[in-house]
Amino acid sequence: MECTFVLARASLDWTDLFRQIRERRAKLSRILIISEKPTAAKRIAEALSQQESLNEVKKGRVSYYEFKRGKDTLIVAYALGHLYDLRQTEKGWTYPRFETEWVPKYEVVKKATAIKPIIRLIKRLAKEADEFVVATDYDIEGSLIGFLTVKYACGTDPANAKRMIFSSLTANDLENAYENMSLTLEFPIIEAGHVRHEVDWLYGINLTRALTLAIKSTAGWFKIVSTGRVQGPALAFVAKREQDINLFVPIPFWAIKALGDHDGVEIELEYSRKRIDIKKEADAIGYELQEKQAHVDSIEKKKSTQKPPVPFNLSGLQAESYRHFGFKPSRTLVLAQKLYLDALISYPRTSSQMIPASVDVKEILHGLSGFKQYGLLAKRVLDAGMLTPVQGKKDDPAHPAIHPTGVKPPRRLTPSEKKVFDLIIRRFLALFGEPSVKESRRADLRCNNHLFHVRGLRVLKQGWMDFYQPYATANEKEFPPIEKGDSIQLTSIHVADKQTSPVPRYNPSSLLKALERENLGTKATRSRIADSIRSRGYVLNDRFELSTLGYALFETLEQYVPEMLSVELTRQLEKQMDGIQDGDTDREQVLVDAKRELLKILERFRAMETAIGNTLVSGLQRYWKEKQEIGPCPTCNVGTLSIISSSKTGKRFLGCSNYKEGRCEQTYPLPQSGEISPLDKMCPHCGHQMIKIISRRRAWETCINWAECPGRREDLEELEKRRKSYAKRKMGGNSK
Repeated sequence: MECTFVLARASLDWTDLFRQIRERRAKLSRILIISEKPTAAKRIAEALSQQESLNEVKKGRVSYYEFKRGKDTLIVAYALGHLYDLRQTEKGWTYPRFETEWVPKYEVVKKATAIKPIIRLIKRLAKEADEFVVATDYDIEGSLIGFLTVKYACGTDPANAKRMIFSSLTANDLENAYENMSLTLEFPIIEAGHVRHEVDWLYGINLTRALTLAIKSTAGWFKIVSTGRVQGPALAFVAKREQDINLFVPIPFWAIKALGDHDGVEIELEYSRKRIDIKKEADAIGYELQEKQAHVDSIEKKKSTQKPPVPFNLSGLQAESYRHFGFKPSRTLVLAQKLYLDALISYPRTSSQMIPASVDVKEILHGLSGFKQYGLLAKRVLDAGMLTPVQGKKDDPAHPAIHPTGVKPPRRLTPSEKKVFDLIIRRFLALFGEPSVKESRRADLRCNNHLFHVRGLRVLKQGWMDFYQPYATANEKEFPPIEKGDSIQLTSIHVADKQTSPVPRYNPSSLLKALERENLGTKATRSRIADSIRSRGYVLNDRFELSTLGYALFETLEQYVPEMLSVELTRQLEKQMDGIQDGDTDREQVLVDAKRELLKILERFRAMETAIGNTLVSGLQRYWKEKQEIGPCPTCNVGTLSIISSSKTGKRFLGCSNYKEGRCEQTYPLPQSGEISPLDKMCPHCGHQMIKIISRRRAWETCINWAECPGRREDLEELEKRRKSYAKRKMGGNSK
């Protein structure tokens, strides 16, 4: 009967039959969606399932989500960022090494143990999947993560995968991204990300090994000294700024400071010449003005308007966060990423300063009107009916400017998260405000041949500033009650000694701006580069004062391999990698050019390895010595206080350099954790040298006499609290 049935259907159109079978299977597909992080996976699953038939399936330490959507079964799994990393294919810890392969990250980074069960789970889920959808962040890194996961973990051709594209993790955006997904991955972006990783690996690994092996061959030490394609120019920015500061010769000048009195009101007067270069002339002016009267010659009023600030892109948010909260750019990015994963803001890694029409600002404002803190402000915007936000000039084809989604926090935010969230919301509300109006006044006062000014500023109309408080500063200054023709008695004339100042040192925020201005790195990597300059000991603090190690590395690279400090070389590589996205070049050509240039550098480096090693060793010795020395010994006034480790207990303490010879027995206890650096000031309580302790959680200042100092009891209480907390956690761990 079965054979008869098959033969009877032989006359059918087989092409049509296979089409019907494919369509039937498509209607019963198992669709595997790959997200970038666990939180994102949960939000995608909740949005697409509408929490109906949603099932979280746990497999040991990892999990995935499974649910029905129509006739399809959707499975949402997650990565933990990059699941795969580059590894050299040639053996040996030497250079040059040019050939690489992608392998599971735990094979390269030993601490990445959490990656292994995730890859194992995705491989198992992929065997039963009919379709694959990438739902990672829509940028270079996210696109590459999705591509590598589909290719290696899922074991399928990425050309067959589809793409969800979204700029926030709200339910509406995710639903829309699924219903209107792209049928292909964004291969130009993937290729650009692919080659960026390869080029960064080539330069970072080879040059770091070259520097490290130069030290080893010279002194026998194994001290890793790293540099990289963007880190080199970043170090050069800091070093050249430090050179400018060190070579700067202050030029003295003098300024006239004056106070006047009018009907019992003290008035601060501004002398028209801000700088007088000859002291004799300044003294003569000061003498001539003593006990004289100035007369109000004229008063001018001027109104000005100020438009609302533009929407935040990542660098704008990082700069404003550093200015108001002191948060490093990398910290701001981490906080913003958490807010994004909670669906509170749009995707933060964007260059755009524009809110496109596709963003439903009215819906966002309605959402914000439900917040206790922002409700009245949001309703003011809605009632005014002006729902067109101010736009900036910079655009990003992938994502809009950073904006709130109008969603309430699903959890209690940390104080730092609250600050960044508040800043983003108030900036968004300010985009709809009217221009602020200010009135400035200036009075010109004459005393013989000398001219003074009195200035005032007041805000006539707050406009957008109402919405952006407390981040909008008006700098109002009250104008004194004077009129044209009034006489002002000069009550105080002071000739102040001044001198010109050098340009300020870089800080994390200004260095990030310099990298952005020179088009070095990406919006996602610049903050990490700024942090790496600090973490590797090349600068001493957040003011980015160059350390002796930083000097040694800069001088070495500048003398022997100046290409690694070259902005032009790095910018040219950036241009080539950007060209891949635009279709102007391809990955293979960029790699060939990068390897050729790098090989030239390494060949010249090897020929001078001994000289390079000697320079670096000398710098390391100075660096380590400075790290150990705190300041002069207050007891013998001859020796130097240095950090010493006890040979018996291993604990560190401060001891005089004459301690071992028995000529001075002065010692001070030290906290046993955290990096210690001296400060150029004395304790106001006991007069001892001040130091700064920087731990992973916080930094604080104290004095070397903190154990006995009457003003340092808070430090002792904090130390005791930490000791008890650590002991409690340790006991809890042992009990488990």
